[in-house]
Amino acid sequence: MDEDRQWILHWFHDVWANADGEWLQQLAAEPFHFHLPGGKSYTLSHSEYLNFVAIWCQRFRDVDFVIRDVIQEGDKTVVLYSCNATYSGGWVRIPAKKQQVEMTGMVYFKKCGGLITDCWLEDSSFDLYQQLTRYLD
Repeated sequence: MDEDRQWILHWFHDVWANADGEWLQQLAAEPFHFHLPGGKSYTLSHSEYLNFVAIWCQRFRDVDFVIRDVIQEGDKTVVLYSCNATYSGGWVRIPAKKQQVEMTGMVYFKKCGGLITDCWLEDSSFDLYQQLTRYLD
């Protein structure tokens, strides 16, 4: 990946997979806006965001992100990703089975002054739910 896109790898491998506050501080403004599926939006400090990420890391362990595609134009970047992880329980009251899961998603980043000011996440939560419950089988 180009040097000017290395920050993307740090976001996924350090911030998301390991809740690394030092990398979050280097990459994101404080506070910054985190947008979730369904139109939810939060203005979060670094510590608030790291708390969110740390809980996610407890639920999904041994996360391995793969960057599938990057589209970048000016201060806007869209990243398509997939990841494999081991589910350890705690998500929507689904018991832990140490089950391998695959997730996919797209993140839209907006930067100002070299720092992320907004991050929109769209992910495969419904598919993840199906993998863990076999609800529709």
